[in-house]
Amino acid sequence: MKLAALLLAGAVAGAIGRQLRTRRDTPEETKLDMEYRAQDSFGNTELTPACSKVQCGEYSCPAPFELKTDGTCCGYCWAPDHAVAADRHRVVEYNATGFAVEQCEDAPSTCRGPGSDAVRCFRPSCRAGDVPQCGGGACCPKCMAG
Repeated sequence: MKLAALLLAGAVAGAIGRQLRTRRDTPEETKLDMEYRAQDSFGNTELTPACSKVQCGEYSCPAPFELKTDGTCCGYCWAPDHAVAADRHRVVEYNATGFAVEQCEDAPSTCRGPGSDAVRCFRPSCRAGDVPQCGGGACCPKCMAG
């Protein structure tokens, strides 16, 4: 009985092995393999360069900037720090400009947020005939026909 089971297992394993060896890719599978391969049969790359299909527009760099193309597709305008001052924006105290306004009285609780996550509202710049109004569950006033 053990011999019969052993012979059966061997026969099954042999059949599976033959099936794996004789498996052939369909023409579609072969085409996909060729289309997406990384190297040809000689080891040369088949991948297209990253910038090969990028079309750069025309641009110019005003002085003191100069065009740099170091490893980028299209290049960029660059100037050393001593030629162009870096932006040293400083935060001013809240509402130093006067454009901040209070939230609407009926604003949802999600507008108030925990801590510094509260919504900040700013005075809307309405066109002629419109006035800032609250309503509709909005956090901040918005321009509506007056």
